[in-house]
Amino acid sequence: MLGVYLRIIDKKLLIPFFVFPRVQMKNVLIFDYDGVIVDSFQIFMANFIDACKKEGCSSIATKDDFLKLFEKNMYESMFAMGMTKEEILSIVYRMRDALIQNQDKMKPFKGIFDVLAVLSKKGLLFIVTSNETQVVEKYLKSQNLFGFFKEIYGSDTGASKIEKILKIKNNNPGCNYFYIGDTQGDILEGKKSGVKTVAVSWGWHDKEQLKEVSPDFLIDNPKDLFKIL
Repeated sequence: MLGVYLRIIDKKLLIPFFVFPRVQMKNVLIFDYDGVIVDSFQIFMANFIDACKKEGCSSIATKDDFLKLFEKNMYESMFAMGMTKEEILSIVYRMRDALIQNQDKMKPFKGIFDVLAVLSKKGLLFIVTSNETQVVEKYLKSQNLFGFFKEIYGSDTGASKIEKILKIKNNNPGCNYFYIGDTQGDILEGKKSGVKTVAVSWGWHDKEQLKEVSPDFLIDNPKDLFKIL
């Protein structure tokens, strides 16, 4: 509320002046999905490697092969390995069907529901993921998490997380922006988007790997987000 005050000068003159309240910028929190909200690693990896095998892509056959994809943008890594657009799309479609079939075996990380419930009342929440929007929406609805998020940007809206984060920034100007991810690729794309980056240690890349890309924040528990905001 705008306040009006009177200042006394030389004990005679009263001059009105105005004090404007400090405006607090809204927080825009952009979350990765797999490895941040849902514990999907084993199911995702097993089905991804199986899909690659069926497409004749033998270069991704182990856990290390799989995790290396996420040191950068996953799709850029796949292209760099010589995969064609058609092969990548075929793998994505196989993954979509497998994840939907196995969604009842995946659980949200402990404490994430309560944290999202609080944060959604204080700011705007989005998801930017390499997973498909359809897969993410279906799972979030099954866990009563869908209503916490304003929008979800999956791989079907673009392969680049940078472009998707920039779109959110453009549509929601004048805010504090954070990208919350669990891989080196997440943090690197967040940095290139000009947002503050939050690495979580409960996801796919371990703490030492995450430190190598110098996130703005590194947290060990969903509740630690309250200390940052």
